[in-house]
Amino acid sequence: MTTSPDAGLYYRDRYWNELPAVVEHLNRRATGAPHPGWMHHLLAHHDGRPFRCALVLNAGNGWVERELVDLGVVESAVGIEHAPALVARARAEAGGRPLRYLEADVNDVELPGGVDLVVNHAAGHHITYIDRVFRRVARVLPPDGVFVHWDYVGPHRNQYPAGMWEAAWQLNRELPEAYRSPMVYDHVPSMVVGDPTEAVHSELVLPVLRRYFHIDHFAALGGAMGYLLLTHNPALLDAPPEVRDPLVARILAADEAWVERDPSSTLFAYVLARPRHEVLADTAQLAAWTDEEEAREALARANGGRYHPPTLVHSLLYPEPDPTPAGVAGDATVPSASGSPVRAELRRRLAAVPGARPAWRWARDQVAVASRRAAPLTGRLRRRPG
Repeated sequence: MTTSPDAGLYYRDRYWNELPAVVEHLNRRATGAPHPGWMHHLLAHHDGRPFRCALVLNAGNGWVERELVDLGVVESAVGIEHAPALVARARAEAGGRPLRYLEADVNDVELPGGVDLVVNHAAGHHITYIDRVFRRVARVLPPDGVFVHWDYVGPHRNQYPAGMWEAAWQLNRELPEAYRSPMVYDHVPSMVVGDPTEAVHSELVLPVLRRYFHIDHFAALGGAMGYLLLTHNPALLDAPPEVRDPLVARILAADEAWVERDPSSTLFAYVLARPRHEVLADTAQLAAWTDEEEAREALARANGGRYHPPTLVHSLLYPEPDPTPAGVAGDATVPSASGSPVRAELRRRLAAVPGARPAWRWARDQVAVASRRAAPLTGRLRRRPG
């Protein structure tokens, strides 16, 4: 799978971080203060010295590198972007800034040298050959170079676990009905067609990062409650401030409590890391990781772009025949959710999830609604938290 060249997929939807309260919440979790943000924190991490040249992965319309230059965080930058329309826009808006662009798929291109900063801003979860790309990043960075991440690191294809989905659903029910999120669980076959790279290996971003980099700073940004209930919720995003702000504060407090209880469940992370050049000398290990990645992608191609069996929630919401692809990790005998024996088994499994019994009743009543909503929601945007 490769990065989509269709610029129409990007920058077209509404996310939780359009709210100033959410931006301040994320900044505080990332850096300890609501202002000024991760770019200033990155500069301070570099002892206040601007980086010579940044490489920005999946640069989109170029706003990240423009802001890095304008704030004095970097002296110059090069962006890699696959969508021709976005490359043209980035070049047009560069003005007189020292920016240049490569129109290329980051999965395949050899990364340019001469950089001391590489930026993954909501890009890593769109990278298919993530081991290959992160390895190349480690090679081009000097020992004191920095790989900065602000990215979605949650479940593959946004397939949230039942416990998280149930907790968000319960919180959603406590909101005034007019401001509740529609909470549409992503339909994987539609995502594969609409944008085959959306959250393709988001669950691998942190594990692969740790292969090739020393972590200097890690912040779990959360999102389990806030992202699920605020993103794609125009009713609440557009509500009058006197109505919206108390509800947003309530949701963010629940989000904070969730991620504090279980930091590993964070949907987003802010990370500063340095390359582990010593691992690049272990040719046997590198070969094994390459073989693992090639086998994974070959299997996905054979299975129509599917990497994993359906989650419990996905099986409940989309009960059309959806057998587990052959050879995919997990229960290789998961059948269609359309027959009554299967539904009984799903009910039994769901009952074992603490507090999840209401989810079965909700799913039973909402299958038809969710199925109708799936088609227009194909493909999520690459620009997630700001």
